[in-house]
Amino acid sequence: MRLATVQAGGRELVVFEGPHGRLVDLAEAWHAAEVEGEAPATLLELVERGPDGLAGARAAARASAPGVSSWAPQDVRWLPPIRRPSKIVGVAINNSLIAAAAYRYFDEPAFFLKAPSSMIGHGEAIEVEVGYGLTHPEPELACVIAKRSKGLSEDEALDAVFGYSIINDITSPGLKDRDSLHLKIPAGIPGAESVSGWRELRDEEDRDIYLTYHARSKGADTFGPMGPWLTTSDEVDDPNHLDVRAWFGDDLATVDSTGALSFTVQRVLSHLTRTMTLEPGDIVHFGTAARPAKYTLREMDITRLDGDLTVEIEGLGTLRNPVIRKES
Repeated sequence: MRLATVQAGGRELVVFEGPHGRLVDLAEAWHAAEVEGEAPATLLELVERGPDGLAGARAAARASAPGVSSWAPQDVRWLPPIRRPSKIVGVAINNSLIAAAAYRYFDEPAFFLKAPSSMIGHGEAIEVEVGYGLTHPEPELACVIAKRSKGLSEDEALDAVFGYSIINDITSPGLKDRDSLHLKIPAGIPGAESVSGWRELRDEEDRDIYLTYHARSKGADTFGPMGPWLTTSDEVDDPNHLDVRAWFGDDLATVDSTGALSFTVQRVLSHLTRTMTLEPGDIVHFGTAARPAKYTLREMDITRLDGDLTVEIEGLGTLRNPVIRKES
């Protein structure tokens, strides 16, 4: 089942994909089909209801009652499927092509948080200031968590997923550079020896520490396009083998697969929930498609070059966003 959050007729609605690609009002279909209880007002509420909520949505969709409001995709404003997740968690450098350049190869996934306020929907504009410096897209698979999850095993992980979507993890290395620090640690300071394992040392006296903070470079306003659909997990046979394609303007820029990710969806969710409880509606995205067709990621600098950004993931739809550049 494909679900979405849209604005139509001055209202924010949950819709599902009906015949001929029409967007059908779930609340109206729910009542017309006389499904027990009130229809969920938001997709987050539907997720929080668990299996019973999804069963009700499917019953409403199957009934296909005449007269229920529906819209053509171009006649609505698309919003992010989940409007207010408690958190969005990304996986850093989770692509074998990029990870191959690491000094120390990753033994386990590394994470960052993306601000929920960064989210926009399909068709909405990514706004970037020229002064940010290099800023580029990162086309990625995302999932929405179905239930409160802590300490998941890899065997349990996929059962904790409500559905899958597309996210474009807009990233600004330019802002990241401005939010990076180089600390020169004097000899004798406790803890200085901790740098020895994770980076290459220049010499025996090298105790320097490099710190990078990703809050702005990943979480600036409009840096989280997501959607258009949230596709329920039963529709996705294997999230670890989905084709990913991205366009910059009219040019096919990236052709890749979730099979190129260093850590599988199951591995990521299991490792993440060892230390962080995931709540219903939380979003996890799993790492960028990076294999270039025409451009590398960093060549698609939206502070300098013109072009809409489009991401297509097999079975999940197509996410497209224009870019608006602003002077700083």
